[in-house]
Amino acid sequence: MAKRKTPQLFHNNPEALIAVSFFAAIAAGALLLKLPFAAVSGRALSAVDALFMATSATCVTGLSVVDIGSQLSLFGQLVILGLVQIGGLGIMTFSLLFFMLLGRRVSLCGRYCMDTLSDELDLDNFRFALAKIFTVTAGVELCGAVLLFAYLRHIHTLPGAVYSSIFHAVAAFCNAGFSLYHDNLGAFVQHPYVQCVIMGLIIIGGLGFIVIDELMAWVACRPGQVRSRLSLHSRVALTGTGLLIAGGTLGIWLLEKNNVLSGLAPPDQIANAAFLSITSRTAGFNTLSTGLLTNASLCVVIFLMFIGACSGSTAGGIKIGTFFTLLSVMIARLKGQRSASLFHRRLPEETVDKAMIVFVVALLIIFIMVFALQMTEAAALSRGQERGMFLNLLFEAVSAFGTVGLSTGVTPELSALGKMIIVLLMFVGRVGPLTLVVALQVRKSRTLKYEYPQGDILIG
Repeated sequence: MAKRKTPQLFHNNPEALIAVSFFAAIAAGALLLKLPFAAVSGRALSAVDALFMATSATCVTGLSVVDIGSQLSLFGQLVILGLVQIGGLGIMTFSLLFFMLLGRRVSLCGRYCMDTLSDELDLDNFRFALAKIFTVTAGVELCGAVLLFAYLRHIHTLPGAVYSSIFHAVAAFCNAGFSLYHDNLGAFVQHPYVQCVIMGLIIIGGLGFIVIDELMAWVACRPGQVRSRLSLHSRVALTGTGLLIAGGTLGIWLLEKNNVLSGLAPPDQIANAAFLSITSRTAGFNTLSTGLLTNASLCVVIFLMFIGACSGSTAGGIKIGTFFTLLSVMIARLKGQRSASLFHRRLPEETVDKAMIVFVVALLIIFIMVFALQMTEAAALSRGQERGMFLNLLFEAVSAFGTVGLSTGVTPELSALGKMIIVLLMFVGRVGPLTLVVALQVRKSRTLKYEYPQGDILIG
């Protein structure tokens, strides 16, 4: 079968397609949330609040300026849920689309998604892979909803239990920390079953479709068949996820066992520390009050939010691949080695360059936006209050950029201008890194016909 040509829009300006698609979804969602019957009181949300909630949902963040369960009507809640689902599916679809458009093999990353890869998009393979994404998403969310329903049916009416199970299963898999409960998931601080279901959904959603698909193919290998090795991407994603979860859990438990965890039994302490470690990297659900955490714990959470989860997933942050690439470069340089490697595989220089660019750009964006928030939110405060506000605003900015959704409680108190800064951060944090990577992949480097004389500067 002859392959159809790829639309020129994808080749010439694919980053615009991503940005415009997300912007269109946000605009439509904001208009729907602005309708009077989207709110319980019948009084329409302000334009800023409607835009904020639509952006947070589409960018699968979870930051909220209203109590979804009590202030939004069923219609408003369904709009939020729909935007979360669209945002989560859109991220995975765009990642797969550009992987196919580039026609580049990354070890075994795409072998189970499609039959062949070429420099042109094979629409039949893309449709097959797209159908697989929808099937996997629906299957995981359905399983999560059934498991949640098994518990929630004891505390809700039957319709309420069904609705709450579906809402939280979709939000957890898409890594958006929206909840129908006024204290998020604080009511389940001593219910490890609910925590485990939510954690499982968050982790699966944070791995990304390519890793999930490889794992499914690996598990489904019949007896007697040789199991294909997982790709380098999948091995880094799984190992990095495990290390960050374990390290975050241990750090949070040590820092909070005499603070917010002090009133819980040891098993509940570990469960809640693990929950916060997992949700900090991407999801934004919380069983513990984030505002009551120690400053040291907030620093740990900021670190986890900045890293995020895996590329091609519904999570934000600079991504695990970026972090471990930079870590491997640092280790290689300290050993005096020229090439960085992971799992006995040398990393290409262009991969290292992309990781460094994403890292530096992320730091610059966060610095600029925190500075802007200091100007809009802390300018009218006294010197002592202003200093105390800095960590809260930094936490809020990193949470928005990492599309996490955790907050120390300042989100509803932000000024209109402050909310718009957070909206911009969520949009850039969700769309920016993805478009940046796509731009780096699509643009062909221009070979200069000359070189400047070599120079040197002092470092360190």
